Amino acid sequence: MRQLVVFVFLVLGCQPKATATQPKATATQPKATAPAQGDPLQARLDVSEKYYRFIERIRDNLVAPRWLPDRDQFVYWSAVGPHRGTWVLVDAQQRTMVPVLASDALQAQLSQVIGQKVELPDNLGFVLDPGRAPDQHRIVFQFQERPFALGLSDRRVVALAPTDRAVGMLSASHHLSPDGRTSAVQRGSGFAVVGSDGGTLLERSGEENYEWQIPARAWSPDGRFLVVWRNDRRGVHKIPIVDYSTGVERVKMVPYSKVGTPLMRSELYVVEPAARRVTQVPPAPGETYDWFSGWRPDGSEALVLHLSRDGKRLELSAVEAKAGKTRLVLREDRPESFVGALDFAENGWSLQVTPLEDNKRFLWMSERDGFRHVYLYDYAGKLERQVTQGSFPVHQVVGVAPKADAIFLLASAESAAPYDRLLYRASLAGGDLKRLSPEMGIHRITLAPSGRYYTDGHSTRVEPRVWDVGSTDGGAPFRYAEADTSALAELPPSPPEPLTVLAADGATRLYGVLYKPWDFDPKKRYPVLDMIYAGPWISVVPWSFVGTEEARWANSLAQMGFVVMVLDARGTPGRSKAFQDANYGRVGQTEIPDHVAGLQQAAATRPYMDMSRVGIYGHSWGGYFALRGMLTAPELFKAGYAGAPGALEEEAVIMEPNLGLVSENKVGYEAGSNVSLARNLRGALRMMHGTSDVNASFSTTMRMAEALIREGKHFELLVMPGQPHSPEGQAFQYYKDDVRRFFVKELGGPR
Repeated sequence: MRQLVVFVFLVLGCQPKATATQPKATATQPKATAPAQGDPLQARLDVSEKYYRFIERIRDNLVAPRWLPDRDQFVYWSAVGPHRGTWVLVDAQQRTMVPVLASDALQAQLSQVIGQKVELPDNLGFVLDPGRAPDQHRIVFQFQERPFALGLSDRRVVALAPTDRAVGMLSASHHLSPDGRTSAVQRGSGFAVVGSDGGTLLERSGEENYEWQIPARAWSPDGRFLVVWRNDRRGVHKIPIVDYSTGVERVKMVPYSKVGTPLMRSELYVVEPAARRVTQVPPAPGETYDWFSGWRPDGSEALVLHLSRDGKRLELSAVEAKAGKTRLVLREDRPESFVGALDFAENGWSLQVTPLEDNKRFLWMSERDGFRHVYLYDYAGKLERQVTQGSFPVHQVVGVAPKADAIFLLASAESAAPYDRLLYRASLAGGDLKRLSPEMGIHRITLAPSGRYYTDGHSTRVEPRVWDVGSTDGGAPFRYAEADTSALAELPPSPPEPLTVLAADGATRLYGVLYKPWDFDPKKRYPVLDMIYAGPWISVVPWSFVGTEEARWANSLAQMGFVVMVLDARGTPGRSKAFQDANYGRVGQTEIPDHVAGLQQAAATRPYMDMSRVGIYGHSWGGYFALRGMLTAPELFKAGYAGAPGALEEEAVIMEPNLGLVSENKVGYEAGSNVSLARNLRGALRMMHGTSDVNASFSTTMRMAEALIREGKHFELLVMPGQPHSPEGQAFQYYKDDVRRFFVKELGGPR
């Protein structure tokens, strides 16, 4: 049934959010809306919501463990098990676990210091303060917005004075120098360097869209210098964010670098607090994205990465600290595609360079041979050797053994499990990898400073997370914690079914999963949904127990009476460079054919999948592809919901590295445009967009709506005033239910 354009205005959270990025919604959300009287869908909606929020039923250690700097011991906050509600000291060598304080004793001491009885949270973040001597190690934490410390030796909880140097360790805006005597502090759009007595040694003020920013690891190892960025957005295109909460609208202009418009300019400065000196570093040529990568071990040079606007060139430069002079160390070019894209800009840059303690060499990540591997260079930019090689990707250098040639890596080196991430040991001299992870799955590793032991939190798609202590010599690990999933017994199981299909090219193997309702009956015929993302910088198929946001959505939607597919098509990361490059320069042209092929192959052996009733849903980049599916495969997709969809003319760092510059690939941009295909719409389409979205601007949906109206195509539109890219609070609940109701209305249920 075709419908007129329906504008639904939900006036909630009308204050515009103007942050540069919006996090995905957290697991903790308001309860599902109360059942509407006589609403036959509400029971299904309630069940669907329970499956979306299933992670709230899992108790797990969510705070990262922290190793002591001078011994093979670490501290973790125990959220499960016999020591739940306190910190535990683990000795990796002795294989012992001892609470720093019993939970009731910790609660009693905190209550006494605060002056009233307190309840401890499930998880409590903390840092370790090494103190001036080994017997002065302290756990530093914040409780009820006040700082406290717990001594590892005296086991006493004390309140910390605001002037205590350890207080700054709790704040992302405070950067303590290595000797603990000086702090660099973010102050609004400016920064200051503060001495141990609280006095200001040096300060600089910023201004709107021309702000100072202190990066992580800003201090040189000797504490003599630090680096600071100044980010100039004054010439960047700005999008209007309108506050509709009153009759007198207010508009805030937010910088947003769209395709073909100026980028933010990053200026690097070296600060020498003792001399009250701030020296600007000469910028890299051209328009670049820039990151501070750290210091050489002797503090003589700061290391900086520069990625060209089109992502085809990556440079490593070294900045001489005292004079601010810059030299080029290494340059990597990939003219046929890109060296780095959004996944590099978000986190990959931080994994790119690993300095070695000899101060002469460093490790460099590169995909030059077709897979991401580790290379050994000296600081003159000379390649010594390729350290790892093979038909698999290395994702991260976890650490390097002190005074040894061993390095530790997370890699996907098992051909039978191409997306699992396991820990391996490698030699700087090259050669085969030695697998250290005894169990398959997704592993999260924290290496001890000695390089002899590591903590390992790991899970699989069907096995909850457990926490082990392993030794890098390959000895048997021991388990110190495991997630408590007993509350999941209240939900009937609905595990994902593994899916392997061939891409539209008929040759490339693709991996995915199928979700089904908890009360699935193979004798019935179920409408089918494609839960799509397909952005070329992230994989969404779940390989861990908790999985991905897209997997949670898929499982939730399945409970409404659908079979839901999640698939990683060609063009996504985590495998070979050729696999990710499959859609280079032609984003929007390969992904939907792969998803169509996947659905058809899945249905060929599953008669319960009703291919006459297929829908497609995605959010953000998935919203772009939901539209793409409706407009390029209208014969298959009968209904589509596009949440906060992007478009190819949006943010430069997202589009240009994967498509090239618009001046060099106009044909690719035009071919990937959804607006130009509006005439192809046949099925039922609904879109949602928040008016305060600064990730995919509201204008993308307005342009799509205009094109559909121009072509006489009817559709539905949900506008959420004041909501960011991912709706929040009650608006998020409304959005989830809106998606669920839409597909039930358009595709029906099992038959």
